[in-house]
Amino acid sequence: MNPLNTSQRCQGFVTITILASLVSCVEPIDFHPKSDVISSLTVSGKLVYSNPSTITIAASRVLDYNPTPTDGVDLKTVYLFDEQGNEVEIPETGISKYAKTLLSNDPDLQIRPGKSYGIRLETNNGKVYMSSLEDIKPVPAPTGLTYEASTRSVLDPAGYFFSVPYINFYLNTNILNPTSGEPAFLHWQIELTSKFNDAKAHICYRTQSINDNAIRILNAYEYKTDQASIPIYESSLYSSYAHGSYLHVIQESISAEAYEYWKSIRTILARSGNMFEIPAGKVRSNIRNIDDPEEDVFGFFYATETDTIRVYIDPASFDPISPYCASSGQNSSCISYCCDCSKDQSSTTTKPYYWKE
Repeated sequence: MNPLNTSQRCQGFVTITILASLVSCVEPIDFHPKSDVISSLTVSGKLVYSNPSTITIAASRVLDYNPTPTDGVDLKTVYLFDEQGNEVEIPETGISKYAKTLLSNDPDLQIRPGKSYGIRLETNNGKVYMSSLEDIKPVPAPTGLTYEASTRSVLDPAGYFFSVPYINFYLNTNILNPTSGEPAFLHWQIELTSKFNDAKAHICYRTQSINDNAIRILNAYEYKTDQASIPIYESSLYSSYAHGSYLHVIQESISAEAYEYWKSIRTILARSGNMFEIPAGKVRSNIRNIDDPEEDVFGFFYATETDTIRVYIDPASFDPISPYCASSGQNSSCISYCCDCSKDQSSTTTKPYYWKE
């Protein structure tokens, strides 16, 4: 059994509509769903315990079948609260995006492992949406991250196979709660930091999240050991690896409810379209309209503690790779970060503290 649950078609917190039942060819089809279906709310929220801790929330409207634009998310205030009723308002940092940094001695709300937290969203028209409480569970420590090169045979449009160099990453980690010793539920996010030179002769370091449409989760109750070794990520050897890079694996401890949420999405999105499969449906959120619990709300809020492990990928380990920004500047074109990475929000000219070649 592969402990790493993945989906090749997941797009973050996902809205999935119920497929319409088969009807007679003479029966009319209603292409105008109710307005509440057109503008269902989706919320993505995450509280990360650290020093300082951070809370990020994003909200939007989904399922727009009507060509007429729907209303935006008309939020008045957004709060983070704990099980004792303490709360703090989360300021808006962009369009329907909210974030706040919380110091360990914050006078309004202190973030601690073992405590429970939730979010509340209030709209200008008086609706209130509230999440269930989510526990912060201590995160098991990852113990190793390695990689190896491989080769894939890929079929081109002309019907010929050709070899593509790949890189495969493997994670070793503890999988028990370090405080209670109970099996943990884990979720992973991945980032890649690449070194390159821009047109201004800067030495640049650019960090990007890996958005490969995969869900990476683990249920330690499925293991009989206190550690696991799993394939965590793979990709072709492209230009981001040409001048040296670091892969970062961010390990998160999550609740059983958060695990089941991601697992449900994986199950539905992994469908191949076979008529014998379970029909697609909606994955319900842990966020509710307090006055109308049956209203469809999508997305999820969860709380976590994280631990990061990283590995340096030495370009000397592989055959020559096409250089980063190699085509920039041709035909008077220039990718912004290749022209001047100091103006790119994802790049820095400061060597990261962990960088060792």
